[in-house]
Amino acid sequence: MKLISYSIILILASVLISCDDDDTTPQPLTQGDIQGEWFLNELNASEPVDLNNDGNSSIDLTQETSCFDGMVVNFEDDTYQFTYPKINFTGENNETLNCGDTLNTGIYTLDNNILTATTTIDDSTTTESVNVELNNNQLKFTITSSQVSEYLDLENNSNENSDLEFLEFVFEK
Repeated sequence: MKLISYSIILILASVLISCDDDDTTPQPLTQGDIQGEWFLNELNASEPVDLNNDGNSSIDLTQETSCFDGMVVNFEDDTYQFTYPKINFTGENNETLNCGDTLNTGIYTLDNNILTATTTIDDSTTTESVNVELNNNQLKFTITSSQVSEYLDLENNSNENSDLEFLEFVFEK
């Protein structure tokens, strides 16, 4: 009888130990999850573009120009610093790409994977929110078409890149 009891206990123990956690619901990110310095790895557009006018289009804009090489975001406690290029197209047909680094600093919150950043520039406060994903060492977020227009300074509708629907940023630590 003892042998049967021990056998049942061993079988139950092995079943309980070998069971996987079936809870696949991702846990919301916390500010601690994203703290640190993140460097841009990819910048993917909704469709291929030719930013440098070399005749070759790419979805990954980092392949089109070196303007994005210094793009970095640093999250600390509840503040952030974001270095990014301000892109401008000039010339009669918007054929020339100019860029220069811009630094934004401000505060941020992270609630249910929604990152909300507030920046004050020249006495004007702007708040932007994006849904962020964290997979291993990659932090991703996507901005919408209206944010793309602001970021790439595409107010001139004759620019071939003015109809981008989104930009996906992929940062790595």
